[in-house]
Amino acid sequence: MSDGAGIKTPKTLFDVSHLFFSNVEEQGGKAVLAPEASEQAAVDSEASERDARVPAATAEDRGRWRRTQTFVVTGGPGSPGKSTVAVNLATALTARGCVALFDADPKIPNARFYLGLPSWHYLSPATGEGAPAPNTVTDSGLIVADWACGDTPADGLGPGDRAYVDVEGIGRCGLDFAVIDAPISRIDWIAQIADGVDHFLVVAKPGLRGFEEAFAALAPLARRVDVRQAFTMVNMVPDLGYAASFHAKLSAAAERLLSMETVLLGAVVYEAGLGAEQREHGAIVESRPEAAAALLLRGAASNMFADRSGYPGTPHEPGEAARAEADDELKDQARGAS
Repeated sequence: MSDGAGIKTPKTLFDVSHLFFSNVEEQGGKAVLAPEASEQAAVDSEASERDARVPAATAEDRGRWRRTQTFVVTGGPGSPGKSTVAVNLATALTARGCVALFDADPKIPNARFYLGLPSWHYLSPATGEGAPAPNTVTDSGLIVADWACGDTPADGLGPGDRAYVDVEGIGRCGLDFAVIDAPISRIDWIAQIADGVDHFLVVAKPGLRGFEEAFAALAPLARRVDVRQAFTMVNMVPDLGYAASFHAKLSAAAERLLSMETVLLGAVVYEAGLGAEQREHGAIVESRPEAAAALLLRGAASNMFADRSGYPGTPHEPGEAARAEADDELKDQARGAS
């Protein structure tokens, strides 16, 4: 948006969003761009694809991390797919080192459920009488830890620290990456570990309500934790062009109203039945590695390395390759449906 002559500077979330979402229709329970907005969305998508091509660490860098790289994955109250994104990003990161996924959702700690772990690990506050479920290692090597109980975060996630997790039968494991799945309702809890967090990721779902809920998650990060930059991930979108346009408006709102920069980490195109399949077989990036959603999630994991400060590694382009594969997959699906 421009502040040029005759153009009103946005003052509210409505000022930023209403032009875009006046061009959004609801079809079959999903938000899609109206035809008149599609051409601009394609332009926005091309620009976003260019900007998102960033260097990333390679698998050869496994074990070279000097400290634990920590990510908080959060989102608004409207079930944007926060846990699905956290589970899949953490699983994808296991190719780069030792990863722990910390489930800090006190109401629905379902990360274990989405990883296909036994049901007695699921909803530990309800089934375990408030006691945390034991730390568990999945077949992919991902460590899963239960932080749903209690108000005090575990130690070892301070600035510059290397975090460790004790796993029964294995011992003390040093972490290269920590992915924390926490709802924005735990903002006071998040604030306690904020100094040790490298990146915050807000997951959004499409449509005006998804836009408002994503902004409602960004606002406390900016105002109560003083986060100046956050990743965003748009989940369940009709196409990648929509995601680019959605993020452009969300970015404008965050910059104008919160003085916060947002970086589009990636998007996941909606695929019917994929969520149920994940609950049955575990992370999408493992159970359905050829699916467009899996390719896009792996690309997002690669794009987490956008900030090279403190990160070792040499440039390569798994994010770009994953996006290209996902585009081909989506085109094949479209041809099959026509």
